[in-house]
Amino acid sequence: MALIAQLTDPHLRDDGADPFHDPAAALRQAFVQIAAMDPMPDAIVLTGDIVDRNAAGYGHALPILRSAPVPVLPLPGNHDDPARFRAAFHGWGAFAPDHLSFTARIADLDLVALDSTLPDGRPGIDAQRLDWLADVLANLQRRAVLALHHPPFATLTPHLDKSGFRNADALAGLVRRSTVSRIIAGHSHRAMQTVWAGCLASTAPAIGHGLSLSLSGAESHKPIAMTPAFELHVVDQENMISHQIPLI
Repeated sequence: MALIAQLTDPHLRDDGADPFHDPAAALRQAFVQIAAMDPMPDAIVLTGDIVDRNAAGYGHALPILRSAPVPVLPLPGNHDDPARFRAAFHGWGAFAPDHLSFTARIADLDLVALDSTLPDGRPGIDAQRLDWLADVLANLQRRAVLALHHPPFATLTPHLDKSGFRNADALAGLVRRSTVSRIIAGHSHRAMQTVWAGCLASTAPAIGHGLSLSLSGAESHKPIAMTPAFELHVVDQENMISHQIPLI
């Protein structure tokens, strides 16, 4: 059995101007709750936007992340600076040379961590990422979880979907021919689930602020107060079950 704690979107600022609650305190509380679990998760998968775009670097984030009770596997999001991310998390993952994707073994399954922020800041994957992923998936021997920052599926919320996800169809084709049986993402700042490319695919609620929901797109897309939470994914030979853990 494998246990994965998925945390996402802490948006750790370095000026203390958090819009609602303190995400650093929420992150520490998540670590306390993870440390108290029996059994403890095998790893924390952190699906992006570790720092907010205003932050000068990762100096304020790294001491918190180093205090985690289990290994942390960090992915970048659209608020993360690629060069600073690579320097800050050198040794935390075997990053690809041209992007920040990597693979990791978690208990008896494989994690495929896909960098879904393109050089222009938009969500998706380009030819380099597609080639890297095709090679990785072709060589998988165990069940796998695909983790990325942006959901590759349409969320039916105009503010999230307006940028699209470049090469989503090509990604879906690779997933369908692989051992990937679960897809986890962040970016939405709320929990969503669907079936995509034959897999259960979801986004997790944020450690940082929430985001407003407008199904018509007429209302503004803005930060809102929302209880921070994370997800616990439990994987055995036959099942993948996810639990949402609020931080209250």
